[in-house]
Amino acid sequence: MHGIGAEKASGWMTRFRWAIAERMVSAENRRARERLRKIPDLWREINDYREQSEVTGASWSDYWQLYSAVRKYHPREVLEFGPGISTLVLAYALKENERDGHGAGRLTSMEDVPEWRDDVLKLLPAHYQDCVEIVFSPKVDGYYRMFRGVQYERIPDRPYDFIFSDGPERHSNVNGDKLFDLDLIHVVRRSERPVRALVDNHYLTFYVFQKVFGTELARYSVRHRLMFIGPVCRSDARYLRKENFHADIRIFGTTELKLRMARSSI
Repeated sequence: MHGIGAEKASGWMTRFRWAIAERMVSAENRRARERLRKIPDLWREINDYREQSEVTGASWSDYWQLYSAVRKYHPREVLEFGPGISTLVLAYALKENERDGHGAGRLTSMEDVPEWRDDVLKLLPAHYQDCVEIVFSPKVDGYYRMFRGVQYERIPDRPYDFIFSDGPERHSNVNGDKLFDLDLIHVVRRSERPVRALVDNHYLTFYVFQKVFGTELARYSVRHRLMFIGPVCRSDARYLRKENFHADIRIFGTTELKLRMARSSI
């Protein structure tokens, strides 16, 4: 199939796949909401927060995946990019881990907008203050090899073993371009210990992480609209050593330039 007919078929198939994906996402959100309902204290705190905040926050599926990951892997140092209801969910799970004998955990949550930081500090229940630190840091443009992204200017240097990436807001301070969130790469490159991460829905960020870590360590879930990363450490965040354009030569029609990359062994 060639030409206009192929384009129409491709467009129909793409719309069909998106429709199926939307149904999967909706079903996952419904299941997650019901699971969270069965944790009464957490459910009450989430809804109290939602009633007092204008921020829409992440999805029910995101909250359930965060809660489940912290309860399953028992991290001690959690790093969050972009606080909100997710901060409450992570802190609740850390407290449950501590009650179960897995030791006290700490959540470091980064925010680049002072008003949003103040909102979280105001709404976060007092009984989480001993395990949550909300850190203000402006966002700046940064780079990893050929990729340009945004990052927080200063992140506390701690032995993080779990990360939730949902910030900073991805537009460049320099020219307004929409970029990717760079911080996770920097944290992993400094880490000798395994790090697991959940990355919220942003396809450019997903693309870069798969190029850096590979698809086995950076796994995108359609039904969750999340990327699951890890376990990874500094040896997995490899430099990209080849950035070669390969021409898909067409005698007739349009030739498309495709970017092929290979990762170094160091």
